[in-house]
Amino acid sequence: MCKLAGKNANECANFVRVLHNYNATRVYACGTGAFHPSCAFIEVTGHRQDGVFQLLSSTVESGRLKCPFDPWQPFTSVLADQHLYAGTASDFLGKDTTFTRSLGPTPDQQYIRTDISEDYWINEAKFISAHPIADTYNPDDDKIYFFFREVSWEGNDKSILSRVARVCKNDVGGIRSLTNKWTTFLKARLVCSIPGPDGVDTHFDELQDIFLLPTRDDKNPKVYAVFTTSSSVFRGSAVCVYSMADIRAVFNGPYAHKEGPDHRWVEYEGRIPYPRPGTCPSKTYDPRIKTTKDFPDEVVSFIRFHPLMHRSVQPLTGRPVFTRVRVDYTLTKIVVDRVSAEDGQYEVMFLGTDVGTILKVVSITQANWSTEEVELEELQVFKTPSPILSMKISSKQQQLYAGSSEGLAQVPLSRCHLYGQGCADCCLARDPYCAWDGQTCSRYIPASKRRARRQDIKHGDPASQCWETDSRAGERVEEKILFGIQSNSTFLECIPKSQQAQVRWYFQRGGSEHREEVRLDDRVIHTDRGLLIRSLLSSDAGVYFCVAQEHTRFTHTLLRLTLQLVSHGPPEAKTNPSEEPRLEPRHESRQQYKDYLRVMSSSFNSLEEYCDSLWLEKKTPKARGRGLSGGKWKHIQEMKKSRNRRHHREQ
Repeated sequence: MCKLAGKNANECANFVRVLHNYNATRVYACGTGAFHPSCAFIEVTGHRQDGVFQLLSSTVESGRLKCPFDPWQPFTSVLADQHLYAGTASDFLGKDTTFTRSLGPTPDQQYIRTDISEDYWINEAKFISAHPIADTYNPDDDKIYFFFREVSWEGNDKSILSRVARVCKNDVGGIRSLTNKWTTFLKARLVCSIPGPDGVDTHFDELQDIFLLPTRDDKNPKVYAVFTTSSSVFRGSAVCVYSMADIRAVFNGPYAHKEGPDHRWVEYEGRIPYPRPGTCPSKTYDPRIKTTKDFPDEVVSFIRFHPLMHRSVQPLTGRPVFTRVRVDYTLTKIVVDRVSAEDGQYEVMFLGTDVGTILKVVSITQANWSTEEVELEELQVFKTPSPILSMKISSKQQQLYAGSSEGLAQVPLSRCHLYGQGCADCCLARDPYCAWDGQTCSRYIPASKRRARRQDIKHGDPASQCWETDSRAGERVEEKILFGIQSNSTFLECIPKSQQAQVRWYFQRGGSEHREEVRLDDRVIHTDRGLLIRSLLSSDAGVYFCVAQEHTRFTHTLLRLTLQLVSHGPPEAKTNPSEEPRLEPRHESRQQYKDYLRVMSSSFNSLEEYCDSLWLEKKTPKARGRGLSGGKWKHIQEMKKSRNRRHHREQ
């Protein structure tokens, strides 16, 4: 039936989109069911480790208004007090989108949904997340906050706007109007933009993900949000942070009103009925209003046509805390971990992308209240580029779990060993998880009694942190020897461990003590991973120094590379020792390179033939006879004779 309706085979399956712990022994699950959603309870028996899952067939019911029809449609659900709150499409075509409540204890089972009103309530929404949050110490004030983006029409202009909305948990609908509909539904716009000159802002309009970071006050978590642009001019993503206090202030502010021939939203300046629309009913405030069915008709009528607040919710810092523009990926998911460091607490963001990578980022607030974006790491967690669909942090396991269509990946929150073996590298990384303990870069544990720990997240200045550590460990410079052939290209690889470093290359000719900065042009190109010389000249031979300059003006040499040029002549030709250049590599490395050239210029049909001949040369005649059968020995001898004859003719 699904295929007959025009859907393809990939969509016509049962995708589980709802999965919640209902109580100690039951799980509530819903699946798309080939565009025919259904839900049921699953009973879990036995221990968690080896529990048995049994579908209770008597509980199977329609999943409409609980689960989407389309497996790829953005959707959210949350289970609170045995009620299921879900934002989804209520029809096969996905046109009617709604936020609903279902399930619940037996006497309170009642479907509640948003009103079908494209002009006022919700229009072609893409739901992102939903969260139960208490507004006050009075349980009657408990609300469900949910986040979505929707299509907005003002005049003839169609745009995508991001929203935060809320409903009261004890909302049971109206008695004459808005029956089985929310009577406390309010929504406001979420703004995430970069202020520009002349008041022109760069807006990130399309909300992609939400993460609530708990604080000491359960009623005031910090709201982290990922946005992308709907602009055709440039591609970009941003992270904005909001406070619940600012969100509540907008909901307590003026309402918006639609008027005029172009139907634009303007501030409502008329009389506001009592009790204030959007307020939860409570006997504490007014004994006459025990439920939403006791609301006066004018309150219900007002909220039906005025669900939008006039003011928008602005980010805490007035701008994004992290942006990525003009890159070949967009951000899709976010989780945040609060980490204690030597110089304070930091909030580390893990950002999933649509190409299967994860960015590890920390936003640092400086003394002048300006914020600095520091990218600590970029991880490719899935071999096949596929969007990160979900991420979870386990503080107990100190692991990050990321899911995509390719599978599930487990990533440690801290990977301190990647920052090198020196105090300077560890300090420059500016990773709140890591500190120098006097011997290595290791996990920072606040309760640890090690006094030798060095960490500077705010400034990342090794000059002030690494003065009493072993200088040899901090100044160890890697040395390499590289061979190149004249007129060919070569690549000098040097990748700094610090993401904030700027790399510069310096060159020292043989016999000279003077170092000069490498001049970049069409022939010598600087890349993110090193220096590319497209065509080697004889003057390119010498010593190259890869020097990293950090944001604190601290510089240190990462690599000392000796580049030796090899001419096109016969590789076995020996040069006069008095004519040897001063920058001479070790004999072993030169001999290995000669062996390599010998293979490349010889007439062997395969590398196996060359290895056999090399092995035979090192064996005594007696050992040769024992080590090989007569037939193979004869074959190799004949092959060697023919090769010698051919070389003799060429000479």
